Parts: sequence; C-alpha cells; structure tokens
Amino acid sequence: MFPNIGECMTDKTLRIIGDLLGAVPAAGSFAACRTGWAENLRLEVQGVGPIALPVTPAQARQLCEVARPARYGRREQTLLDRKVRDTWEVPRELVTIGEPRWRETLLPMVDTLRADLGLPPNCTLSAELHSMLVYEPGQFFRCHQDSEKADDMIGTLVVTLPSVFSGGELVIEQQGAAVTDRGSPEQLSFVAFYSDCEHEVFPVTDGFRVTLTYNLVARGRIGPASADFAAHPSVPVLAEQLRAHFTTPVELPIWPSRQEPAHRVPRQLVYPLDHQYSRHGFGWDRLKGSDAARTGMMLAAADSAECDTLLALTEVNECYKEEYTLWSMTQRERWERVEDGWKCIEYVEADYDEDGEMLECEPDDPASHPVRREIPLAPDSSDLEELRSSSITSTWLIDRSGAAGPPDVAEIREEELCTGELPSTLEPFAVAVEGYTGNEGNNAEFWYRRAAVIVRPGR
Repeated sequence: MFPNIGECMTDKTLRIIGDLLGAVPAAGSFAACRTGWAENLRLEVQGVGPIALPVTPAQARQLCEVARPARYGRREQTLLDRKVRDTWEVPRELVTIGEPRWRETLLPMVDTLRADLGLPPNCTLSAELHSMLVYEPGQFFRCHQDSEKADDMIGTLVVTLPSVFSGGELVIEQQGAAVTDRGSPEQLSFVAFYSDCEHEVFPVTDGFRVTLTYNLVARGRIGPASADFAAHPSVPVLAEQLRAHFTTPVELPIWPSRQEPAHRVPRQLVYPLDHQYSRHGFGWDRLKGSDAARTGMMLAAADSAECDTLLALTEVNECYKEEYTLWSMTQRERWERVEDGWKCIEYVEADYDEDGEMLECEPDDPASHPVRREIPLAPDSSDLEELRSSSITSTWLIDRSGAAGPPDVAEIREEELCTGELPSTLEPFAVAVEGYTGNEGNNAEFWYRRAAVIVRPGR
C-alpha cells in the first residue's frame, strides 16, 4: 500500500503544534511548598487553651479529646468512613486565631504561593479557614480530590503546624508528577495545590500531625490575551502549522456502501489541557497553571491565522478486550467515581437456560452494592488486552465572548486531535465491564474527562 501522503502531512503538523505548545514554559506548578516561622501564629482551642508551637504530644492528645471523627462530603450527603478518612477534626467554632498578627505571615505567604501556582499578579488569592485536623499514629486520608466548596475556589492550602512526627506524608500528584511534604519539627509548612490534583495523607507512624486547612479562593482573574503572546517567536510558526492543518486533505479508506469521500480537510484542531475542570469552574478566566500560558499562545497563533478559538470539555471512551474470567458471570456493570470511592450505577447478573443460552435478566438495584474504595478494574490491569475502540466527544463549549453551551459538533475525529495520549495519566470517572455474550469475549470500558482548546478555521 502506498503511504497516505495527506495523513502523514497532517500527523507531522499535529506533532509540530504539540511540540510548540508543549515547550511553552509553565508560569507555575500544580503544587507549591514553602516554610515559615510560627511566631505570628497565636492559636487557641476551647477546652485545650493556647496551643504551644511546636505542638507537644500532650497537647495533641488533648486536641484529639475535643475533636470528632472527620467527615467528608459527597454531593448532598456528609459521610463518615474511617476506611477512607481516619483523622480527627477540631470543630471550627472551637478554634480561635489571633488574626492581626497571623495575617502578617499568612498574607505574604499566600501571595508567594499565588506566584508559585502560576496565577497572574492581577489575581487576588485569599485563604479561608476550613478545618483543623489532627492525625494520631495509624491515621490517614486515602487518595482523593477536593470538591469546590465555594465560588471561585481553585485549590487548597494545608498549613502543617511544627511538631515531631514520622509518616503522615502529604503527596500531591498531577499528570504523573508528584510533590511531597513531610512537615517540619520547628517551622510551619505551607502547601498549596489546585483542587483537581489527586492527593493523600499516608498513615502517621509516630507522633501527631496537626494542620490548618484553607480553601484558596481566586478573584479578579482575567483570561489569557493573544496580545500577551503576539511577539513570541513561536507564534508565526504555530500559525503556519494551523493553516497547513486546515488546508491539508486527509485521505480516507474508501467504503463504497457509505459513499464517503476519499479525502477531507480537518474541521477543527483539538489540543487537550493538563488540568481537570468542572463545568462550574471552567472559563477563560479560570484556567490553571500551564493551561493559561498554552491557551494564550494558541490564541495568538489562531488570531494570526484568522481562526476561531474555543474552550471545550470533552469525554474520552476506550474499550478493551478483557480476559478476567470472573467478569464472565456478569452481563454488565458500570461504576462511577464519587468523592469517597466508586459507586455502582448499573448491575445485571448473567443467567442461562438449560441449553446454555443467555436469558434476559432484570438489573439489580445499584443501591444494594456498597461504595467501593478501589477502582473495580484499573486501566493498567494485566487482564486488559488489545484496545478495541476509542472515541472522544466534546460536551461543552465556551466561545471567545464567554458564551457557553452544548457543542454544535460533538464528534472529534482522529485527525483533529493534537495528541493521542489523552488518558495516560488520568483517572477514569467511569468503568464498565460486559461479560461474554456469545459473539465476543469480555469488554472493559473506561471514560475520562479532559478540557481542551479547539481551533476552527475562519471567523
């Protein structure tokens, strides 16, 4: 077979665009760590009294006595499960902080962390106290993401009070990278990170880990502007590649029964972003870290190439052949991620007649299945074989004016996607397994959410 010249040119163009955008330096990191002295922190807890810093084991035990088991939210529910989160929470109404002096330390530190996270100088970042936590030996908080607890909340600040403890590491992960904080015996430890980052607290093995947690709220943000990147030397090259992408026909397999054309030009270009966003927290002025810089570069190149630019939320679906025999007893089950684990939303048990033919079965009540702490089937499982199919669709678009709504074109074609490694470092939000049906073996499906920048020709 002769090489597909159009397809090769498009692949090359997509690689160049991906390399150019990938080389844009991030203004900051997904997580930032700093330390500071505690002389300005005056902390008092009702029933315990003033808290000495570093925190002594005796006072930490007193804090545990006035605390309650920490709960966590899932939608409208407040849940308690020590297999997911095992730590003590001191009721906020019992906590008093000497604000005037504390602000002398906290406000400059938050501004430093704002820059570390890559937020622009015109953004006002504030820290709102959420809770005081105490981890005694053996306690932990399993891997999770923080929910958006307030409008304009973009992340979390954890202030670990000075004390002597071992274990209890706070580990934050994003796109395969990790930041770890172990606290300090003498200084305050400040860790700020974006809400979409996976993070966990490993079990404390000795001593007590005591923290103040804050919601990070960003106000006054503005989105990236093409003018800020117009002079960048890569913009003309990127604009040239965009023009090539939209004028290079892609040759297609010829299917006479479908009467499709033998070639077509791409309708759009889709470049995935690094961070995850909810629909509520998505917009030009709400881009995080490296996403803002790369979007600004794309805006400048698209303007030069006279193209239109949109923001998009997308869903990725991948279907694999699966060989784990236990699933053969299941006709179909689907699990979706919730804050405390994985919830079953569909379950149909397989049943057969005397001749071995599969019967029509009624689904179980999903509520009868407890929430699982671990993913039912991991994307890196050895039970998965070849990839049978994959697709990506857009679910929400935001145009340059900020107007948002469902997409006019949901399908994203292979030749329109700037990188083929969408879910490589992402956690799926849904998993489904379908057992043997007589026509083919088991199927395992995974769904991922990803934000993206979309460029389309013309205006």
